[in-house]
Amino acid sequence: MSSPIRDTTSELGRRIQALSSIKTQPQGVMAGSAPEGTQKKLNQVLEGSKMMEEEYPEELRTPPVSLVALFGCAELHSSITNHLHSQQPPINALAFPDFSHLPLLLLAHRDVINNPTSSSFRDPLSSDSSSSPSAAVPSGGILKRDWLLKHRTKVPALVAAFFPSNHISGDPTQWLQVCSNLDTLKSVIRPKNIKLVVVVVQSSPHEVISEDRLLALRKRAELDSKYVLFLNHSELPLSLPRIASAFSDLALSYYREEARRIKSRIEKRSSTSLDLIVRYCFKVAVYAEFRRDWGEALKFYEDAYHSLHEMIGTSTRLPPIQRLVEIKTIAEQLHFKISTLLLHGGKLSEAVIWFHQHKSSYDKVVGSTEYNFLHWEWMSRQFLVFAELLETSSATVQNFSSLNQGTAEIPLTEFEFYPAYYYQLAAHYLQNKKSALELLLSMSVAAQQIGGSSESITPSVYVGQFSQLREKGEALTLHFITDEEYIRYAISEAKRFQGSFEIVAWLKKSYESFTNLKSRRMAAFCAFEIAREYFGLSDPSNAKFFFDIAANLYRQEGWVSLLWEVLGYLRECSRNLGALKAFVELSLEMVALPVTSCDDFGNLRDKTYGPGGPATVSRRESIHREVFTLMCRETELISSTEESGFKLASDSPLHLEIDLVSPLRPVLLASVAFHEQMIKPRALCSITLSLLSHLPLPVEIDHLEVQFNQSTCNFVVRNSQKPLVASPSSTVQSGSQVENEQSLVLVPNNWLRLTYAIKPEQSGKLECLSVLAKLGPRFTICSRAESPAAMED
Repeated sequence: MSSPIRDTTSELGRRIQALSSIKTQPQGVMAGSAPEGTQKKLNQVLEGSKMMEEEYPEELRTPPVSLVALFGCAELHSSITNHLHSQQPPINALAFPDFSHLPLLLLAHRDVINNPTSSSFRDPLSSDSSSSPSAAVPSGGILKRDWLLKHRTKVPALVAAFFPSNHISGDPTQWLQVCSNLDTLKSVIRPKNIKLVVVVVQSSPHEVISEDRLLALRKRAELDSKYVLFLNHSELPLSLPRIASAFSDLALSYYREEARRIKSRIEKRSSTSLDLIVRYCFKVAVYAEFRRDWGEALKFYEDAYHSLHEMIGTSTRLPPIQRLVEIKTIAEQLHFKISTLLLHGGKLSEAVIWFHQHKSSYDKVVGSTEYNFLHWEWMSRQFLVFAELLETSSATVQNFSSLNQGTAEIPLTEFEFYPAYYYQLAAHYLQNKKSALELLLSMSVAAQQIGGSSESITPSVYVGQFSQLREKGEALTLHFITDEEYIRYAISEAKRFQGSFEIVAWLKKSYESFTNLKSRRMAAFCAFEIAREYFGLSDPSNAKFFFDIAANLYRQEGWVSLLWEVLGYLRECSRNLGALKAFVELSLEMVALPVTSCDDFGNLRDKTYGPGGPATVSRRESIHREVFTLMCRETELISSTEESGFKLASDSPLHLEIDLVSPLRPVLLASVAFHEQMIKPRALCSITLSLLSHLPLPVEIDHLEVQFNQSTCNFVVRNSQKPLVASPSSTVQSGSQVENEQSLVLVPNNWLRLTYAIKPEQSGKLECLSVLAKLGPRFTICSRAESPAAMED
């Protein structure tokens, strides 16, 4: 959101735009251009935009470069500014065609706010208040929102006055105009300590200006001779380096003196409030950045950060909620600057340690527990922005063992040096915010009714503060708001965007990064969290894709408690997608898992369960009954029911295959043992068929089909209480051996052993291939037969 304050009060900006002949040069080579236009936050996340670009203005994200103002001789401005931009570091320029635009410099220094309480916004650093007794009184805020932008784009460190040589040595009228322009210029810049340089523009090297007139010019401008420069049209490439060097020296001098002036206030005024200490330290750090003195900048940003933290619980200038919002907003910006300086200085370990200190400092600073969604959103943004800083930083992890692995108080793991770790936690805290907001809306009727009535709330003139923007005639006025009004605004903003899409975007980044790092467990965890968000968005197809990723790893590594929860979600995805076979397979795999949600005393563990519910005996039995009721009914046509959500027909049987590596192996385990070591053709031999199931309830089998590598040995074991119906997958030939049993019931975790005799017709090795169990008119399970020796291995 752009600042309405800047748009409605910056007379300088409006007037510069209205003058087509005035060119405000772009930021230097280190400053990226801000994207034009505004888009909704949701669309930006889906398009992969950076949080840093969205939340932080360009002037905060990029290092500042010196700014100079050029007056007069407009035909030279393009060449001069191009040369200034090519310097290292570059110099930016405000180019004004003539001296009639001098009043614009005055406007750049004014803080004109059309506000009935504007006296409370007075800046104690301004020169007109420095001698006032009220200077020590805290102002209306800590940091002016547009101060940094103003000093980067509107307040020059140096003004260069260009005069044609013939105006200096020409007729008295022209000389008098030069003197008048210099007097006006001095009256504007001297109170602000802005440096001045005079450039005499010669049309040819042969032009001569008398020493008396040059002396008069220096006296009038009150300048040393080295700051009265000469620029020759015909020798421009030779003149420009001298001008750029002088500009650079004077600009650095300006920023150094400004920093020294403010540091003296910190040192001399022991009674200065913490508000002003933070402000002073911030300004000194910015002036150090102008000079590329990164060490001093880092020191004073840290001093500002620590002084700001001391204000928690002590400042009473604003209502409680808004006071904490202001402090945490400024802390966030200071942390961003400190982290940026550390990372771009190659100090990766120091940056990670600093982030942990930042998190620890504010982790418990929640504020109002009723509106804790504000805190979780702030925490999420800290992790997200630091992840983006790590991504864009030149400091990379070459060898973890060579890095500073933290301190005794803050031990670091290898993951904490990679963006994936921070993207995942950014999503975690945003999930907390989403849950907190949903809880608030569910419990508060007033919160539910909040709509778009907070559109007039806008960022104020101070960082981290908000005001109400009202129209008074043709003027716009800012008014303080109460905590209640701010909360209404915050809730309305939070309701505008679906956090799930942001959570998915950040978790996907984390998942991809962990996958590239070969960290399968963390990648699987992120996949599970992505899937849960898609599940909450009623997108079962995408949810199933990521749940499958997590389930595959949990199966491989035997994480049965985690697998139970994932399978519970996959069951519901299959139900929503109408995938009957997947639904049955997942349900059977789930209830056969050796897992329980109860502790050693039989009490249910205190946690939130997914749609599968807790892994209790009763829940497993309930899922078991649901599946077998669905698949083993006797009716020929079963229409959709509220319980199952599936439509079944007798001509659509379900057949499951279980091999040695199938996750369904515990559902039906089949083993065949031959009694004789040597099997002769056309001689009877005895075999024992053993079946085992880990399902929670007994399973009655209609009949069994035992299949061998010699098809003539195939036979059927029939449940005498059930009619014999051939299954579509049967390989038993007509007239094959049929055995009858009074009952074929698999009792949970108990072997069912059946012994029969068969007569092979051929020589060669005889082995049992599979056992097919028919469990109803439409349901068969075929399990690969195993030898007892292989099962023992």
